[in-house]
Amino acid sequence: MQVKTIKEVYDWTVLFHTQMAANFHSVKDLLDEHNAMLVDYYLNYEKKLAEDLVGFKAITEINTLDTYCYEYFAKNPELITFEDISKDQQFDEKVIQAYLSEQHQKVIELYEYLLERAETQSGQEKLQQILELEKQGIKQMMQSTNRHMDM
Repeated sequence: MQVKTIKEVYDWTVLFHTQMAANFHSVKDLLDEHNAMLVDYYLNYEKKLAEDLVGFKAITEINTLDTYCYEYFAKNPELITFEDISKDQQFDEKVIQAYLSEQHQKVIELYEYLLERAETQSGQEKLQQILELEKQGIKQMMQSTNRHMDM
C-alpha cells in the first residue's frame, strides 16, 4: 500500500488493526491455552479498534496534511510493510506484549507527528481523537495483559 494522503493514512490505520487481528489469529493455535486466551483478546480488540476508526473518515486540512503524510511515510517506508510476529520463537506473555506495544507505538508516533503539524482546530481535534483512541486501545490491552499474567 502506498500512503501519500491523510485519507490513505486513515485507511492504512484500519488495515494495520485488521492485519494485527489476522496476525494474532494465525498464531493462536500455536499457543498454550493460557496465552491463546490472551491472543484471542488482542484479536478481538484489534478488530474493535478497526471498527471504531470508521467514524473518523472525514479528516480536514487535506492539502497540508497530505504533504506531511507523504513526507512521513517517505522517511519511514518500513511502516508500509506489516511486521508479523515471528512464529520461530517461544511465545509467552512478555513476547506477545512487547510485539503489540512496539507495533502500536509506530501508529501513535505517526498521529503525534501529524497532530503537531495540523493547522486548523478541526484537524487538530480529529487527529487528537484518533490519537486518544490509539493510546487508550494499547493502554487497555496492556492492562489486560498484566491481569492475564497475574492469573
